[in-house]
Amino acid sequence: MSACGMDTADTPVHDIALRVGTLFQHFESQLFCTDVRSEVAFALEQRGVPRPEMLQRVDEALDAMGLTHLQHADPATLSGGQKQRLALAALLAAQPDVLVLDEPTTDLDPQGRRELVNMLRRLCAAGKTLVVVENDLWSPTDTEADSLAAETMAVLGAGALQARAPAAELLRDPERCRKLGLKPLPLPDLFARLGSLERPLTVEEAVAAARREGWRVGGFVPEPASRGFEGQPTHASDGAIIRIEGLRHAYDQYEALAGVDLEIQRGDFVALLGPNGAGKTTLARHLNGLLKPSAGRVLVAGQDTTKTTPAQLARTVGYLFQDPDDEIFCQQVSEEVEFGLRNLGLPAAEREARVREALAWVGLTDRAAADPFTLTRGERQQVALAAVLAVRPEVIVFDEPTTGLDGVEQVAMMERLRALNAEGHTIVMITHAAWAAAEYARRLVLMGEGGRVLADGTPRELYADEALLEQARQVAPDVIRFSRAAFGQVLLSVDEAATRLQR
Repeated sequence: MSACGMDTADTPVHDIALRVGTLFQHFESQLFCTDVRSEVAFALEQRGVPRPEMLQRVDEALDAMGLTHLQHADPATLSGGQKQRLALAALLAAQPDVLVLDEPTTDLDPQGRRELVNMLRRLCAAGKTLVVVENDLWSPTDTEADSLAAETMAVLGAGALQARAPAAELLRDPERCRKLGLKPLPLPDLFARLGSLERPLTVEEAVAAARREGWRVGGFVPEPASRGFEGQPTHASDGAIIRIEGLRHAYDQYEALAGVDLEIQRGDFVALLGPNGAGKTTLARHLNGLLKPSAGRVLVAGQDTTKTTPAQLARTVGYLFQDPDDEIFCQQVSEEVEFGLRNLGLPAAEREARVREALAWVGLTDRAAADPFTLTRGERQQVALAAVLAVRPEVIVFDEPTTGLDGVEQVAMMERLRALNAEGHTIVMITHAAWAAAEYARRLVLMGEGGRVLADGTPRELYADEALLEQARQVAPDVIRFSRAAFGQVLLSVDEAATRLQR
């Protein structure tokens, strides 16, 4: 294999790195400096870039990734999305000829994803070569649609090239996407399911096609509003499993949460949405005592988290980290699932029964003796979920449950969350996947910059408010944007639209 005319087998990595820049899937492994600005400057210092040029490149990269206001912050205090932006900024500052990006948008908020994809397209137009590894298909919502047709997509499977085609051609063919193991884009998928010959990629194309064909919404009555804005329930309830009162949390001088008031009811399915750095993960980590309030309080099943240990709270609240590798450490899958049960002091017979039950639920019974780190990321995520389920908590918190999974695995994971909720578990999900929030959550809590709750309501309520979404750097899924523009109503999913639309 050669890169920029260099044989990769014979060329030292540091020489290749002068021409080819790489963003790792696990981008946190690329960060090691003690402040943001030093991180971006590090590679330039090693290459002896003159100081005036280096300072200019650092400023430009920080500005491009929206990190100028955090240039003196410790990278360890940043959110996942901010860390991903930082790793990208360091890569952009180095100005390589080729950029290899392994899932570069996984931790970005929807608006940030759109901005990054369009930036990458401009780099490509300026002569840079981009190789992007992705599990998700990039919708034209995320891009400048007029450049989409020039893109080439290569689909890999079982270690071999399964397909190579212009992006626009492949994206307009939902059945071919499914056969290749890809989750189709929603608009062409919707029109195929409606029996239309049209295969629109953009919202504008879909609206025009719907009007030509005379589609309308029939038999549709939106559910009544259940909650008001600013996070205040419109009715009193005594069914709260979690109460958050005036919650503030600061990392050194940086205030991540600035007075959050929130209730989570038993049986809720709540999605926390908001821009990178809005405090979503910080908020979630207060629910099981991993973090303690700087001010205010959090009550879990009536227990003040400042007076309860995380081990005690684990019986009520289970937490799945965004990266399963952050919580897996045993040498066998069964040992990993059993670990929490040992800490609870359960007898051996009950531990064994619960491990069998949890592994069966996630479909990993036949992998009980395997080393977790020989499994795929999706399977490791199921191991982490099994370990939580074995403890039988009432509440389960998922931090970005679809990140790192392919389209098929994403849907399977969300169906598992839906099944858990149906079985009586309260689900709290942090996500940047707007489609997952719209299709699966019954309630959205929208957070804004500065660590405050902007709104709290049903998906249909919040996704109807474009100004609110813009304020929180959110972009509604294509089906919702299409239904709002074409019919003045919010249809939450391809399934719902395919059921409701008629001629």
